[in-house]
Amino acid sequence: MPEVRWGAFSGKGIKNINQDCHAVTVPDFSRLQRRGVIAAVADGISSSQVSQYASELAINEFVRDYLMTADVWSPARAAELVLRTINTRLYIKSQLSPYRENPDKGYVCTFSAVLLHGDKAILLHCGDSRIYHVRQHQAQLCTEDHRQQGEGGQYYLSNALGIKPELHVDITVRDIQTGDSFVVMTDGIAETLSVEDWLAVLHRADTDTDLNKGCEQIATMALDFGCNDNLTIAVVNVTAINRPVRVSYESSGYLPFIQSPLTNGSIIDDWRVEKQLSNTERSSVYLARHCHTDELVVLKLPAVSMQDNSGFLDEMIKEEWVAKRVSHPQLLAGVGETFSRSCFYVVLTYCPGISMRQWRDDNGAPDLMVLRDWATQVAGALTALHRQGILHQDIRPENVLVGDNNTLTLIDYGAASISGHNFLMASEQLFIPGDLLFAAPEYFVGLWPDERAEQFSLAVLLYYLLSGEYPYDAGVAKKTSYSALLKLRYISLNQRNVSVPAWLDATIKRACHPQATKRYESLSEFVYDLHHPNPAYGRTLPLMERHPVRVWQGISGILAITVIVLLVLLFDAP
Repeated sequence: MPEVRWGAFSGKGIKNINQDCHAVTVPDFSRLQRRGVIAAVADGISSSQVSQYASELAINEFVRDYLMTADVWSPARAAELVLRTINTRLYIKSQLSPYRENPDKGYVCTFSAVLLHGDKAILLHCGDSRIYHVRQHQAQLCTEDHRQQGEGGQYYLSNALGIKPELHVDITVRDIQTGDSFVVMTDGIAETLSVEDWLAVLHRADTDTDLNKGCEQIATMALDFGCNDNLTIAVVNVTAINRPVRVSYESSGYLPFIQSPLTNGSIIDDWRVEKQLSNTERSSVYLARHCHTDELVVLKLPAVSMQDNSGFLDEMIKEEWVAKRVSHPQLLAGVGETFSRSCFYVVLTYCPGISMRQWRDDNGAPDLMVLRDWATQVAGALTALHRQGILHQDIRPENVLVGDNNTLTLIDYGAASISGHNFLMASEQLFIPGDLLFAAPEYFVGLWPDERAEQFSLAVLLYYLLSGEYPYDAGVAKKTSYSALLKLRYISLNQRNVSVPAWLDATIKRACHPQATKRYESLSEFVYDLHHPNPAYGRTLPLMERHPVRVWQGISGILAITVIVLLVLLFDAP
């Protein structure tokens, strides 16, 4: 791994606020080995009054999330996928804001970064900030400005974070040597100073060993030369390159695949396989134990037939990424990086228990006390995910494990979205994650899902546990327009011959309303109403909902009597 010295400076210049943001991060030793050094700069567009929030979010979330990614991904692929999630989050923020019709006013920023890993530099770029590679006092520009000329000769950004739902990132890899420097700067400095101007300052700063001071001097010089923009620059100088045993990544951006099936006793890095838990056409799952600590984990490997499917592979790796991002007693946890990984497999904490579906098959419907406790546990797990910007998107009985004392664990993050980004989503087709019978209507009609989509799925799960059926049967999956949602009719639990209080049925009905705006504002409000009768639901259900067959039988009887009376009157008439 490289050893570095670095410096940075950011200032607002003559503007009222600084819409730039930057970070230079040298992680602790374990993360440095896995992910390397980060130097990143983001520049909010001046036409927007909120772009400073975009640049700050982009920098802070990139550094945090990139360092959490599993090393099954190469640094370049991990960084690209993190940027895609950030782009989706910014794009959605703009679409849900008053600026949805005008990207120039929305949450948009440029992004340029250098990742130093081993003896390589990975350069990431979108926008018009710039990256220079300095070697032996010669600077080479490594990026191209993403600009297009519009009407009147004006130039505008054609690519940046938050402009479009799909992001294109320029990614290049360069060899590095001891003494090399990488300079990342926003366009305010780059378009005001010549390369010779700032290079001379850096050379003096390199001699004085104070790169922070040198960066500030460059910004001051740009201001003196008439720069009317924010000024941000970050410099990383490679002082040494230590060469440990390098991990070899495939050209596709993944660790090498295991081609032969594993057997009991097989050793993978620090893990000994104890038994196979499942085997499908998509993946194989094994129970394994750490050779030194005895920690039990689950190893997931892709099937040979899926090793060319990058979308599926990213979804599989994402499970480990999500597990590391969140911590909650009812969520499947990640495994600490206490091992070296040489090939493609995903590691997750082993959680004993049976699926909720199996529990229901064995025990029948739970009583209301157990149901409320389970709803509280699952809602807590989902809330922990939502606070990290994650939607689970596959809430169903198979993905909830029941352990000792009815303790639940929510598992399987394969369908989860991070900051609104679905790794498998294709722009040309509608993406519906998870089990269709538990998915919210938003997915079927092309609306942006939010936490209320999870509320819908949780309500359907509770309905299923009580009745073995679904509140709209299979009707939700057949709707493809918003107007069609209005025709859906909830089938009450009483109609399913399930004896529950009317207010509880009304609570579940509201939580799985076809229109998201008519559900509860939050999961906590939903859970509260499951425990406490809401006065608004105090009335009993209408007779039609309580006993529909008897009502129709009564109506038919009345109609029959009416017909008989009319016939008698007709034939008795003179």
